[in-house]
Amino acid sequence: MAIKRVLNVRVVFTAIIVLIFWYGFYGAFDFGFLAKIFPLYVSLFCLILGLIDLALEIKHSWRGTQGSGVGLADLESGWDISMTLVASRFCSFMSMLVLLYASIWLVGYPISISFFLFLFYRFHAKTTWRSAVMAGFAGLGFISLISKLMVIDWPSGIIQNLIHLPWPLG
Repeated sequence: MAIKRVLNVRVVFTAIIVLIFWYGFYGAFDFGFLAKIFPLYVSLFCLILGLIDLALEIKHSWRGTQGSGVGLADLESGWDISMTLVASRFCSFMSMLVLLYASIWLVGYPISISFFLFLFYRFHAKTTWRSAVMAGFAGLGFISLISKLMVIDWPSGIIQNLIHLPWPLG
């Protein structure tokens, strides 16, 4: 009876996640010195959090208590928005992501992500033009900073291969 109480879906799912992070931690030791720093410590951090969550899930399972229920959908409740609005927003977000990938293919990553941030802030978040432009330039500045510090070559598009743009853009 005690084993049946411990083995519920949440415990099994958390145990699988812990095993995945353990494998990432264990596998990182086969990498070179500099190559293993990021996967080793991220996996270690996530493994520790996963073990804490696994212990809490087992504790709740032994006590027979449920969590707060946050994150679980109650499909019988009345929603304040219609399903047509949900579907239209979903299609809008998915089309923006498809356009983002198409623009990365055409003009490259730095320009595309900056333009994506501008469009997202302006038309989905409904901010002012000034805020949307600032978000686009902040995204370009962040991409440029990361590119300079970590020596990253972002994907270039078809147009960037024809026209060589200056450093932050190309």
